[in-house]
Order: sequence, then structure tokens, then C-alpha cells
Amino acid sequence: MRRCRLLLMLFVSAVLICSVGTQAHAQTRASDYVAWYSVSSYQGEKRGQIDIECNIRAKWAVPKIGVLKIEIYQANGDHVTTIQGSTSNGLLSPKSSLAHIVTYTYNGVPGTTYYAKVTLCAGSNSDYDTRNVQTQKVTAPY
Repeated sequence: MRRCRLLLMLFVSAVLICSVGTQAHAQTRASDYVAWYSVSSYQGEKRGQIDIECNIRAKWAVPKIGVLKIEIYQANGDHVTTIQGSTSNGLLSPKSSLAHIVTYTYNGVPGTTYYAKVTLCAGSNSDYDTRNVQTQKVTAPY
């Protein structure tokens, strides 16, 4: 009976230690700035166009929010191009904001399948959080 209790106490202790470790790790991955985000891609309206819709929301208004970069790849993994986010191309908000929604249109080759790796950001100009999202594969329309 005593041995059974000892084993039970060791098992419970191990479970508690593991769960505390998991919670601490989860907290380090939490964001100081990002409240919510989404990225999706779909066929554009014109020949060869792929639209990439990016939506990011901060916990409060921040001076830097939007898309840091969009990397375009063919379905086979070949890198096609990288678009750097800026206020001039609309990928980054030009002023402090709570949220930023933008659709970037990539002009590809009709019939070619693409996907994108998108890096979103929110925070101050010197200290911001990023989130990386890979879109689903989409074939550029004919």
C-alpha cells in the first residue's frame, strides 16, 4: 500500500511539473501586440492574378502594423519573388492603427500554381511582434 501511494505521488508530481512547463512555454509565445490575424489567397479577377488578403489586429493602436514581406513560391517550392512591405505599397499602415487589412495582387503566369509566405507585424517601430503564415496553393486563372 505504501509503495502504491509513493508511485502515485511521483506520477502526480511529474504530471504537475510537465503542465507548469507547458504553460510557461505557451506564455513566452504569446504576443505583447498581436490580438488576431489571418491570411488567405485566392484567384484574382484578371488573367494570371493571385490575390493575397492579409488582416492583422493589435491589442491597441500601434505605430507599426501590417505586412513586412510577402514571399511568392511556385507549387514545387521554387522561390519566385519577395515583396517588401512599406507604406508606399500599402502593405504597412501609414499611421498608428489598431488594425490593418490589405489585399496584395500578384501578377503571375496563367495556369501556374502559387503559394505565399507572409510575415505580418504589429508593435512599435523598434519593438514589434511578427507572425508567419503560409497560404494555400492557388492556380492563376487563364
